[in-house]
Amino acid sequence: MSTVYTNDLRLKEIGTGLESGTWGTSTNTNLSLIAEAFSYQTEATFSSDANVTATIADGSTDKYRAMYVKVTSGVSLTATRTLTIGPNTCSKAIFIENATSGGQAITVKQGSGATVNVTNGKAKLLLLEGTGASAAVIDGLDKIEIGSNATIGGVTPISADSTTTFTNKTFDANGTGNSISNIENADISASAAIAFSKMANLTINRALISDSNGDVVVSNVLADEINHLDGVSSNIQQQLNDRITAGGSATFTNKSGNISQWTNNSGYLTSSTQVSNSSYSNNTTNGGYIELANGFQICWCTKSHTYYGSTWTFPRAFDNAFTAGSVSDNRSSNAGGGTGFIYNASTSGFTYTSSVSSGTTYLIAVGY
Repeated sequence: MSTVYTNDLRLKEIGTGLESGTWGTSTNTNLSLIAEAFSYQTEATFSSDANVTATIADGSTDKYRAMYVKVTSGVSLTATRTLTIGPNTCSKAIFIENATSGGQAITVKQGSGATVNVTNGKAKLLLLEGTGASAAVIDGLDKIEIGSNATIGGVTPISADSTTTFTNKTFDANGTGNSISNIENADISASAAIAFSKMANLTINRALISDSNGDVVVSNVLADEINHLDGVSSNIQQQLNDRITAGGSATFTNKSGNISQWTNNSGYLTSSTQVSNSSYSNNTTNGGYIELANGFQICWCTKSHTYYGSTWTFPRAFDNAFTAGSVSDNRSSNAGGGTGFIYNASTSGFTYTSSVSSGTTYLIAVGY
């Protein structure tokens, strides 16, 4: 039997009858290598920014025989690099710490099987399968079940169904696809003072109301419409009720304003800052009149007479002067002559003549 190194620690296995008188040296070396297998080592594995293979030496000291290897680099890595540990027939457990420069992860592999990534600055317990060309690397803690009394850093681990109080912790679910659900009103501190700017944006310049579910929603009322209420100091409906309607009546005392025309139901000018007195009558005795605020006055009448004229007493005498008058007969045709004139005129009336013995005459008087 020849000497071989086929065991997982790559120790020398002395063939039968070999190394007579020197086997003790080989045995002592093996014992040293066994001790090395339980050691902590640091190895500058990456001398360049490229993938590398580290093969455990047969029968001689080798840092990758150790239980824990702190992997460093002589250069700064610019991407994830692969560390292949050989030979692919070696089955062992090994801690690999990624202490390389550049902040990159390293991928540990053995054969064509599965690999494990080790984040920069972290360490993992890896199991080398050692099955040859197809050998895989297994994350040794991936399926570890921690007992109910286990702690991590002195703290009991949190499970999906555990009850835990978090103090001064930050939960980041922004853009990660994660969410925090089933938070109730009682779960939020009364002093939380959550700013409204943290809520989703609503339609701009709209009033907010509560819907049938009590949720805040945007209404159709514009902000400008709400602004119309600024300065309101009493019941709006009562103010509207107190307003004058088209069919209502009211007495105005000491009121001012630019009112161009107010009318009654017949469309006549009845009262404004321009009108002082008026009587919209068309009786056949005196007629009607209107006196403007500046003193100008017009009187009118459609008056009947029985003998070529009559005397008309104005419905309201002119306070100062009668200035002009007009007499026009009401005829059914233009046949015949005629004449009409005014005499005995005063501020209270005048006498007029007609071209017909009896009939109706249109009269107008102007003064101030």
